[in-house]
Amino acid sequence: MNYSAVIVDDEPGGTESLELLIKEYCPQINVKAIAHTVQEAIDAIVMHKPAVLFLDIQMPTGSGFEVIEHTTHVSYKVIFTTAHEEYALQAIKANAIDYLLKPIIAEELIKAVDRVTTTSNSQLTELLNMVGQINTRHSGTVKISIPCSEGLLFIESDNIQHMEADSNYTYFFLAGGKKITASKTLGDIEKLLPENFIRVHSAYILNLNKIEKYVKGDGGHVVMQDGSTIPVSRSQKQAFLKKIN
Repeated sequence: MNYSAVIVDDEPGGTESLELLIKEYCPQINVKAIAHTVQEAIDAIVMHKPAVLFLDIQMPTGSGFEVIEHTTHVSYKVIFTTAHEEYALQAIKANAIDYLLKPIIAEELIKAVDRVTTTSNSQLTELLNMVGQINTRHSGTVKISIPCSEGLLFIESDNIQHMEADSNYTYFFLAGGKKITASKTLGDIEKLLPENFIRVHSAYILNLNKIEKYVKGDGGHVVMQDGSTIPVSRSQKQAFLKKIN
């Protein structure tokens, strides 16, 4: 049985090398397109509807996870390709989603192809949720892993002041004034957080441990330890007050 495929990698040399290896050692894979950017990848997937996607994680134009997020309506299996071995990738591999560590060698390619062509289709939404939920305990704090433009970020929850929604992205405001953009919605992020976080507004989630004071009002607002002011919506006010009391 033949399987159509799309290769996504920002490095032309990398895609050419992988395509040659596939032709030599995996004749059951038929490469339909090669993409070097996130948008090219999305277009190629929509056009060719591949059975297998060889997907780089770190690209200058965005992350491989963005490609997945924008093509959930197409059913395919993912083999990640990366130059960096990360804990998240190990967890993905344990769940029958494989990866190839660059430089790619023939034996690993053959094993990966055998794995994805002999297992049932996995739901891409489950993949995204799993990636986002790889939370690890370290010294009593929760470390949250989230996809971003560079790949994956591992953020200790104790360092988060609050989060703000911006369409399909979420801004993390951390201790020390650092701001990070994550390529997940605030609703997706909310599912990953420990109990000391609460949504106080459609666009805001805050860390209860970082509250400086609450100011009464129609909904009122919260002043955080870093000096930022967060509005509390009328619909969330009672739940918020119950939580802090």
